Amino acid sequence: MGNNMMYRVMIVDDNMANLIMARKTLEEEYEVIPVSSGISALECLNDMPELPDLVLLDVDMPNVNGFQVISEMKNIPKLVNIPIIFLTAQDDDTTELESYNLGAMDYIRKPYTANLLKKRVDIQIQLLSQQRKLEDMNASLNNLVQDKNKKNVELQYSIVEMFVDLMAKRDGFSGDHARRVEKYMDVLISAMIRSGKFGLTADDGITICFASKIHDIGKLCIADQYLNNVKINKESEFEREAVKTHTTLGADTLSKVTQLSAGSNNFMNYAYNMCRSHHERWDGNGFPDRLAGEKIPIEARALAIVNMYDNLRNIAVGGKVLSHQEACMKIKFMKFTSFDAEIVDIFLSVENDINNVAG
Repeated sequence: MGNNMMYRVMIVDDNMANLIMARKTLEEEYEVIPVSSGISALECLNDMPELPDLVLLDVDMPNVNGFQVISEMKNIPKLVNIPIIFLTAQDDDTTELESYNLGAMDYIRKPYTANLLKKRVDIQIQLLSQQRKLEDMNASLNNLVQDKNKKNVELQYSIVEMFVDLMAKRDGFSGDHARRVEKYMDVLISAMIRSGKFGLTADDGITICFASKIHDIGKLCIADQYLNNVKINKESEFEREAVKTHTTLGADTLSKVTQLSAGSNNFMNYAYNMCRSHHERWDGNGFPDRLAGEKIPIEARALAIVNMYDNLRNIAVGGKVLSHQEACMKIKFMKFTSFDAEIVDIFLSVENDINNVAG
């Protein structure tokens, strides 16, 4: 058995001869705690600083019998998992079955020999030892996985911030736009999660909001002149089409990164979908894939609305930018054509919060 001194075995029996015999049989390998009544057993178990690893429990005791002791133990959280072996002189199947139904691990009929008792205790302790090893291994594995996940998340955050910083250095508007859009997405996605209509979890929400920051990453590949002309509404048809490719350019880059990472990665999937599809329209007249309705990923449908809101508030059309109320009105009119009406309604239900984070 190896190092069994660490295992503690409690023996509960009102017959002193049985207690002495059991103690002598086990004390070489186990720390033995003899107890002479059911009441004493429950008192000890409640007060002991270190609980026994196994309890040998006589069924036939006056006042509080073994069945009452086990029933009580199963109601006390700290005692519920202690394995129990029943000892009984009763030689009938009903008693044995009742023992197992109450949660006993084993059942020994009296009179028993010292060797049999020792063997049955050894088997239970071996099982317990294996179970603890497995639990330790699982705990170590969980720690490893959590550690790996934490490192992955930290890496994702660093990469996103690096790209936002690059966009800000290249063109102040894109960096600020990315940060504002993340704030709006946080308000909108949280409201979508609360509605319970979209099957999104709180974890999905955190990942989607963060991934939304790099939806315009493809603009790093577009010439400054084209971007500037589009911003001031003086672009040629060629320039307009060139700027539209920021969706596919960004998505292609993310797709290459996704292929390098093992397994599925929610963050990269969300980032890819938002990059590629944030200019798709509900009616199918958007770009680059002319997706319609629910074929557009949910995160891209939400992003399309807050992306439009931020552009209306910050890019002058006809010489002026729109107020919060005007931007909301315009978005309301684009239900069913540009945007998913259900998400527009949720956006409008939290428009005060959107206005507050818009500053």
